Amino acid sequence: MKLLLSGGNAEGVVTLDEFFASQIDLSRTVLYVPVADKETNYGQRFEWFKRTYNKYGIFNIEMCIDLNKAVISDIYTAIYIGGGNTFKLLKEIKESGFDKKLIDFINRGGFVYGLSAGSIIFSEDITSTTYDSENTIGFEDSTGLNLVKGFNICCHYGNGDYDNTNYKRNRIQEYSAQSYGTIALPDGCAAYIQDDTITFMGSGVVLFKKP
Repeated sequence: MKLLLSGGNAEGVVTLDEFFASQIDLSRTVLYVPVADKETNYGQRFEWFKRTYNKYGIFNIEMCIDLNKAVISDIYTAIYIGGGNTFKLLKEIKESGFDKKLIDFINRGGFVYGLSAGSIIFSEDITSTTYDSENTIGFEDSTGLNLVKGFNICCHYGNGDYDNTNYKRNRIQEYSAQSYGTIALPDGCAAYIQDDTITFMGSGVVLFKKP
């Protein structure tokens, strides 16, 4: 298993992007999944993605916006799941059956890079690290893909004002006492999960363990 889960800020993760490029087969294709974002943004996000990752020698890139039609074959070396609305992303992944395809890809040795919402979906449950107001679509199944070795993922931790950080901390501590611990990732930081090992990348990562 190879998961690179970023805390956020797509413009400021140069070190993570370099690491990503060094770990994949550049002769094969990267699949870009932007469906956490608004549909009207897909085109510009794809242009940003190509412009950003061409710098690291990644030129074979495809975008998937209809997960119902996704076929994850061995032509793909990695899947990049972009940020946006975590509930929207989880809904589309589950209702299309893409979650099962994604897990199969990971089990076959594929590399997955998640950004923000694209990281949070790998938690045991996404509600511990998201705002209730984010669920604008009324999706009731908050169970994540649960691939982070007994932890939830919180993104953008410590970014913004004190009240925002304090709210996240209190919510994480409440949920950590009930179920899984949480890895809180500031922008530009990541958790890299390789098989049974978790490595933190960047400074300021906070680990909330279950009591």
